[in-house]
Amino acid sequence: MTPIQVAQLGVAATCWVMTAIKIGHLVRRPLNLPLRFMCLTQSAITLALTVQPIAPQLDRALGILGLSRALGNCLTLLAVAAGHALFILLTAQDEPALRQVRRGLALSAASVAAIAALFPLAPAPYDLADPHVRSLAYYNATATPAEAPHTVLYLVCLGWWVAHLAVVVTRYARIVSRPLPAVGTRLIAVGVLIGLAYVATKLAAMVAASVGASTVVLDRVVLVQYVVAILAVLIGGTVPAWGPKVGLDRLLDSLLARRDCRRLGPLWQLLHDAVPQIALRPRPVEPRLRRVRLTIEILDGYVLLSPWMSARTEREVRRRAEHHASGRSDPEAAIAAEMLALAISRKRAGRPPAGDPAAIRSFLEPGAEEDPANAAAQVQRLARIAHAMRRHSGTASRSRACPRPPGES
Repeated sequence: MTPIQVAQLGVAATCWVMTAIKIGHLVRRPLNLPLRFMCLTQSAITLALTVQPIAPQLDRALGILGLSRALGNCLTLLAVAAGHALFILLTAQDEPALRQVRRGLALSAASVAAIAALFPLAPAPYDLADPHVRSLAYYNATATPAEAPHTVLYLVCLGWWVAHLAVVVTRYARIVSRPLPAVGTRLIAVGVLIGLAYVATKLAAMVAASVGASTVVLDRVVLVQYVVAILAVLIGGTVPAWGPKVGLDRLLDSLLARRDCRRLGPLWQLLHDAVPQIALRPRPVEPRLRRVRLTIEILDGYVLLSPWMSARTEREVRRRAEHHASGRSDPEAAIAAEMLALAISRKRAGRPPAGDPAAIRSFLEPGAEEDPANAAAQVQRLARIAHAMRRHSGTASRSRACPRPPGES
């Protein structure tokens, strides 16, 4: 076997390990419908990756040149269709979603049947004993559309499925809040995008081969894209399972906590300048504890400044926000930031508290689509307010100049 084939088998073995992890989960939870489709996706894609390095041996054993290539194509198509069904079920499991899954599976079965029917219609361009085949040059080069019309159909179907898969993965990524599943979903999204690039490069290679141009570079790019896309999808699909066992969840949470502290720091400093009593001692060093402390103290600062937040002013701010809503991506955060800036300026000017204090919960709590008891949602809400505060014309220069809270690194 060539070094490339050995490397492919190594990647396939890694994929089998990750697939076995998910199959073990399915054994413990056999009624979990999304998990069934996840196992089907990973098994099909791992089989497709396994077929590639043993394609010459498989063709000789079956006595049909190119059968391994067609088999790999069908397995890849099945994997992408199953992945599409998986992300539909992760988003919703009502009757419309189930009907969409059934239609998708029927369409994928028809696509695989069409590829299987088209494969024997094109005669094999070489005999199995031909030196071009035995030297593996046949397997390393891209076939022309005339030599493998089923591959053209496969690429068209694959491009259609991958494009639809990109839509449902992106939709699901928007609702994932836990760090490891969020990272896994984004890895899958990267794999899907690389899959789109693979389809485009493979089609370009087939066009080049049909006009007699060299496809050596394109063939290598196609191989790398195929392997990387599969690895990204498999790692993304299994990282929530093995990540905690190697401490990846703790590392990721710590990194996210440091990022949140940097985002919340300027907002905390503005509040601390206005109401220094929010600062509690001692300052925690551990990032996750520091994030909790910053969140609590920022909320305390809003409470202490709420007497200077007028309900009448809030109505005016909201009217302005509605008027300029098209130019703001997060109007509620902008309202909260402007109310805070006005309260700070009034307190510093020595003005008395407002006679009609505003209800600060209306612009501090997470949105209706988020769980108010979710601490992560509260942190993200305050981070958006901090971002809006930096953009606020009255406090932008001060936000950029202010130091981080004590203990911030």
